[in-house]
Amino acid sequence: MTDFDNPPLLAWGAFTDAGRVRPGNEDSFVAEPMVFVVADGMGGHQAGEVASAIAATTLRDRLASGANTVDVAVAAVVEANAAIFQGAHSHAEQRGMGTTLTALAVLTMEDHPPRFVLLNVGDSRTYVMRNGRLRRVSVDHSYVQELVSTGHITEQEARNHPRRNIVTRALGIEPTVRVDTWVLPLVQGDRYVLCSDGLVDEVEDRAITDILREHQNPQEAAEALVSAANNNGGRDNTTVIVVDVLDGDKPQPDTADLEVTPMWSEEARERLIDAEAGTDATMALPVTVVAESLEAPRSRRGLGVLLFVIGVLAILAITITLVLVVRHNANNTPATTPSSSTSSSTSSTSSTSTSSTSTTVVPETSSLSTAGP
Repeated sequence: MTDFDNPPLLAWGAFTDAGRVRPGNEDSFVAEPMVFVVADGMGGHQAGEVASAIAATTLRDRLASGANTVDVAVAAVVEANAAIFQGAHSHAEQRGMGTTLTALAVLTMEDHPPRFVLLNVGDSRTYVMRNGRLRRVSVDHSYVQELVSTGHITEQEARNHPRRNIVTRALGIEPTVRVDTWVLPLVQGDRYVLCSDGLVDEVEDRAITDILREHQNPQEAAEALVSAANNNGGRDNTTVIVVDVLDGDKPQPDTADLEVTPMWSEEARERLIDAEAGTDATMALPVTVVAESLEAPRSRRGLGVLLFVIGVLAILAITITLVLVVRHNANNTPATTPSSSTSSSTSSTSSTSTSSTSTTVVPETSSLSTAGP
């Protein structure tokens, strides 16, 4: 399907399938001229299907004409989250339902050329292929992604990890939600892929790239990707949207990999949560200009690790000082006194050991949601 009436000029295709194991399909999607959405539902008794449908319908209704600000796009996701959360608590059969979401909406801000705003919550993904190279734009909110990001496991190990289905963020689980957001330039020749985890769990990025290169028509590409997932096992529902940018900025070979930084700082996102609670619904959020390569959103984890290391070093310094004092006292006092000092030194050392071994990978939320079995 191609849109010639509304800028920007795009072509797209979409396909979904229940797979070879699941009895039903809990994925929902929207593929319209100004908004593209993939939502992967979770929850028993078809509640996941309800949650994903609410998310897809809400974004379609709110963003059918695009978004004139990033705030408008995020507000649509916040509204969907609230509707799913309310439904889960109002209907016993829908308790625990939720959904992941990845979406592209056309951003039509005044005095700016049309751009995409990417919205992401959970482990559904958005990729972009430019000059034949596939890159991930979104970052999974999942337990295994936390392990990969902290260097505990490799990408390949993550594919077969027993907890690969645990997500750390989803719509409908909490009354508020944090939304990862990027603004992306429209570059002629770019091909975007939005998909549920049913694709990426079965098909590696290299194979996805090969299929996208083989099929120039976006509808054929979407169907071929879903077929590949089913051929590799089809253990989950799979949904794929392929969006081609037919007209836009001219690609520059020397800057082929544009870098995109997240629109807002973590503090701004927290202010958005406060705004949703009613403290300031009209706040202005700082905008970071699109820079030059695809990069994951920054988080506060780096600061936390730095503070942890500083704390451990401080404890070690105190412990060493105490040990030196104890030894000095042992050399200058009668033999009956070191016992108490040694006990104090041992206690400090024990405390240091406990602090240095208590570091664990902590999910973003206290309640983890599992997508699928």
